Amino acid sequence: MRSPALPLLLALCMPVAWAVAEERGQTDLDAAIDAKLSADNLDDFGAVLELCKSALEKGLDEEGKKFAADLYTGTLMDRAGMVVDAIFQAANPDPQWPRMRQFALRDLDEAIGRDPGLGAAWLMIARLESLPGGDRKRAATAADKAIDLGGEDRLQAAQAHVIRGNLADADPEARRAAYDKAVELAPRDEDVRRTRGLFHLLNDDFDEARADLEVAIEEDPDDVSLLEALGMAFMMENRLDEAQKVFDKAITIDPDAAGALLQRARVLALRGEQPRAIADLDKAIELSPDDAIPLVLRARIHQQAGNAEQAQADLESVLRRRPDHPAALELRGLIAAERNDYPAAIRDFRKLVSQNADDPLLVGQLGMLYLAARQPREAIRRFTRALEIDERQFLSRRGRSDAEISIGDHKAALVDLEKALELDGDNDGVLNNLAWLLATSPDDSIRDGRRAIELATKACEETEWKQAHIISTLAAGYAESGDFAKAREYSQKALETGGESPEIKEQLANELASYQAEKPWRERQEVAEAKADDTESDLVLEAVREEEPAATPPADRTPRRPFDE
Repeated sequence: MRSPALPLLLALCMPVAWAVAEERGQTDLDAAIDAKLSADNLDDFGAVLELCKSALEKGLDEEGKKFAADLYTGTLMDRAGMVVDAIFQAANPDPQWPRMRQFALRDLDEAIGRDPGLGAAWLMIARLESLPGGDRKRAATAADKAIDLGGEDRLQAAQAHVIRGNLADADPEARRAAYDKAVELAPRDEDVRRTRGLFHLLNDDFDEARADLEVAIEEDPDDVSLLEALGMAFMMENRLDEAQKVFDKAITIDPDAAGALLQRARVLALRGEQPRAIADLDKAIELSPDDAIPLVLRARIHQQAGNAEQAQADLESVLRRRPDHPAALELRGLIAAERNDYPAAIRDFRKLVSQNADDPLLVGQLGMLYLAARQPREAIRRFTRALEIDERQFLSRRGRSDAEISIGDHKAALVDLEKALELDGDNDGVLNNLAWLLATSPDDSIRDGRRAIELATKACEETEWKQAHIISTLAAGYAESGDFAKAREYSQKALETGGESPEIKEQLANELASYQAEKPWRERQEVAEAKADDTESDLVLEAVREEEPAATPPADRTPRRPFDE
């Protein structure tokens, strides 16, 4: 039987028990506070969180519970912030950054679950989710939350607007508006100004880029990356003296700034100071041996200086490590083309096209290589693909017309030359080739002597009457129009202007002989397709003779058009 005094005894003891529990919880809370004050790594923050949880489990008074809960949430934020800084402030991205992002997001999700009004947490979520592989939709939502919760914190709102701008990568106007708003909110913030400055730089708005970058540099005069960006803004506008001064300053601040050394080397190369450029690149390569860009630039300088072996060595060094490096493949292909090794050049450019099949300029360059390799039909296929992507590609339009001329398809060439002329009405090559077709084609429906004279005259003016083959086109135009006196005059002038090549002199002499006999010139080329591995095979020309008296070029000569330019 229970003693009647027991309930009273228990009642008297309960406040003592609670006090003891609260004291035990307070001990852990005090330890959590001490640990937080000295925390400087992730494990330290983890210890604070465990002590906070222990304090709450053991018991605290209401004030203590609130303090412990706030300390716990704040520590989550601090731990996430440390991870975010490690991701975004690293000079080189940590390969483990995706796992680090997930770790930080777990802390941030728990923090906003405890307090949805934490604008700083939403801002960190926006930053993390905007990284590659993140949830861009959630990033945008989180940025909006950070803006809404920013209150008087203008910097937080500005940073959120920067993220909104970064996310609008497909809409330049939306990006500009977001960055403008960020600068309005935080006009002196270095990172905000840097972001808008780089945006302007990438859009070739050099005055605006410099204005932003100069403000950022005022806030941090020793930031070498800002100086590098400012120097690039000057360099891209061809203000080389000013660019070099900025890069000099950056290198004075940090002699081991590989990026500034690389950019100064670009300036020096543009100014023709190749030895100094090579010296800067040598040091940049020593500092960043795994960076391909300085090696490719050094190879380009060697190539331009005629040092093909050194250029090749640098490119092979890059391609051993990165077999698909675009700039290295492109330069190696160009070097191969310079030595007439078209199969090698084509292999490299086919790799480039496989990487970016929708680049019309790249596809057109491959077409040019096939044309130079005496494979005009394959060239036409490549030019056609480039024009399907962008019908205003002048290179491919002109190249396809050359290929069509070389296989005798004058009607197709006429269409392409007319369209090329619309794109560049002053191009002497297009003017000349169109005039030549109009003056010499065996197709009656194509010839137009009067227009040939007009176009050839303009081509002569564009080249200051110094190109023999263009003057000879004018002569052919006059012959087609029946003015053989003028035809002989200009044909003789072409012969006197012609180069030292016996082949060209023979061609010009044959044309003059035709006009002396008062016969117009007729010519159609038909090139035998070279095998894929036989780029040295000769051109085969079949001259077409009309019923009317017309001179024909010797069948065994190499035609001057379109490969004579």
